[in-house]
Amino acid sequence: MWPSHCQRLILLLAITLTCFACLIAPVASRSRDKEGRRRSDRLSAASSTSASSTYYASNGMNSNYASATSSYTGPMDTTGFCVRRRDMKLMCYCTPDENHVPVLKAECWVFSDVLPQNDTTWTRFFQQKRLRELKFVIQNHGRLDYIPTLVFEALNNLTSIIIEYSQVDVVKSNAFANLPYLERIILTNNHIAALAQDAFANHVRLRELNLEHNQIFEIDRHAFHNLPQCERLFLNNNNISNLHDSLFVEMPHLVYLNLAHNQISVLTSDIFKGLGNLNVLKLSHNNINFIGDTVFAELWILSELELDDNKIERISERALDGLNTLKTLNLRNNKLKKLDNGLLRGTPALLNINVQSNELETLTFYTFQPIMDNLVNSTSELLLSVKFANGLKLF
Repeated sequence: MWPSHCQRLILLLAITLTCFACLIAPVASRSRDKEGRRRSDRLSAASSTSASSTYYASNGMNSNYASATSSYTGPMDTTGFCVRRRDMKLMCYCTPDENHVPVLKAECWVFSDVLPQNDTTWTRFFQQKRLRELKFVIQNHGRLDYIPTLVFEALNNLTSIIIEYSQVDVVKSNAFANLPYLERIILTNNHIAALAQDAFANHVRLRELNLEHNQIFEIDRHAFHNLPQCERLFLNNNNISNLHDSLFVEMPHLVYLNLAHNQISVLTSDIFKGLGNLNVLKLSHNNINFIGDTVFAELWILSELELDDNKIERISERALDGLNTLKTLNLRNNKLKKLDNGLLRGTPALLNINVQSNELETLTFYTFQPIMDNLVNSTSELLLSVKFANGLKLF
């Protein structure tokens, strides 16, 4: 019996609905899968952010590390940060060197002699938000004649920066991007000739600044600005001839200052203003020929003073006043003809004094009388060059 017209319509509608349901089911399933994945991604991201915050908080760093940004707006280099190939301009050795593990330390070698500041190579650093120690070593045929501030802007959690063998000639203002966690800057064996105003500014955790073995001859009077925790400053082996008054006044916790192997000829008390915590001062191998009254008077806890290998002809009787804790005084290899009787009255704690290789003509008991009790100590030392043939007289 053939179905009626109405029954045929109902059957056709049922078949249509069945087909439609078959088409819709996979789409709905895919939609649910996508929503599930999005939910999972959100949970994973939240978990990752929480873990990162915990990591940074436990290490005393910025938990909002992702907010560190760079002023760079050009194209990006997507090459892996730790990838090393012979054709690369710059190659980094990472620690740890494992896939999917945040890099904490990197030593990067510059091979190219063409690496401009806007080179996309630098963008490889931008995602290394957890990087704490970064070192650049310029190889024989490589060239880097600027401080890569663009990189530092993006690495807000750096604690140590080292640049060696570069062609940088001027450290410009805010070259290190006011990094809040920076503890050490080492710029040794470069071609640096000048330090601009605010070259090193607002690094409130900086403890060591090393600029030795450069060609520095000009230091702006405000080159060192707001460095309240800096303890060690190396300026030795440069071409410095002039030091501005109060140059170090914003480094009140400095305990070690090395100015040896320069061209310094004049010392004034204002140069050392604010250095009440200084323990060691090295001024050997300069062109100093005279030391006036109370030059070191503000260095209340100075323990070691190195003035050897200068051209000192005379030291004022009150030159060492205020050095109540001085234990070591090195005056070796100068041009001293005499030591005033009252010279050592300001150094009651002195244990070691070296005046070898001078041109001393007269020495008296009274010169050393203020420290005679100290010299009895078995650990003390008095070094003299006695040349009777040249007419040295001892009284």
